[in-house]
Amino acid sequence: MSKALETDSSAPALGLSLVLAATVSISFSNILTPMVYALGTSIETLLVLRLVCFLSLCAFWLRVQGVPFRLGRRQLLHCLGAGTAYMIGSGGLIASFFFMPVSLAILIFYMFPLITRLGESLIDRRPPSWVEIICFIAALAGLVLCLGVGLEALNTPGLLFAIVAACGISVSFLWSGRKLSNVQSTVSTFYMAGTGLILVLGATAVTGRWTPPPVDTVSLLIIAATALTFAGAFFGMFASVRLIGPSRAAMIMNLEPVLTIALAVFLLSEDFSLHQVAGASLVIVAIVVAQAVRR
Repeated sequence: MSKALETDSSAPALGLSLVLAATVSISFSNILTPMVYALGTSIETLLVLRLVCFLSLCAFWLRVQGVPFRLGRRQLLHCLGAGTAYMIGSGGLIASFFFMPVSLAILIFYMFPLITRLGESLIDRRPPSWVEIICFIAALAGLVLCLGVGLEALNTPGLLFAIVAACGISVSFLWSGRKLSNVQSTVSTFYMAGTGLILVLGATAVTGRWTPPPVDTVSLLIIAATALTFAGAFFGMFASVRLIGPSRAAMIMNLEPVLTIALAVFLLSEDFSLHQVAGASLVIVAIVVAQAVRR
């Protein structure tokens, strides 16, 4: 993304477009991920492949555009910090899946837009409006309906990991939005992803769970699609944070579970009940209202 484009007066519209594109992209990635696991690929292997894909595309783009990779020491440290926070969040979410149902973990994880907004309020010393708070609660209620979540399976380890995930992603959004606003998005996300790759490789070395995927055409296409959709989502998320702010980007990300369910209906022929339709509608209305009051 060119510097001129990022500083143009159309930045808010561009930011909204990017976060919406990121939401769609990560939803496709969510649908494809179980297919990758079905091929016998481990979580660690998939994480490495996704990050390598992103770093390769990002490096190619920076070379083509003639953008220097070099950052100042302080900027580099902020990239490392934001990248570490993101990977802690991602790792916490994956860990929570081992202790409780995915839908319940996702619901707790999606407290991160509210945590992000509260963090932003503390930094700015400006409390969120009542309308914003109501919108956050409404969006969370909509997700409850969409995911059909019950609290029977709630347990302490799963709850703690899901909260760590929500806090980690919130910190990464706030950190990148506040400390990396003067760094070109492509460069900052490159170093953040590089940090993530180092951490995942370290975890893979400890667990020893490196399982190369099959090399047939269909398997490679599935893995490539998963990696590419993740790459688009990763860049879009943090580029939008820079353009429209951490809390606005986080709030719009509430659409991700809704879109994932919708894609599962159309692509995997899963059922979509009336209460899920009501929940999806509530999430969408809450996001639209929240964006309107922030203008």
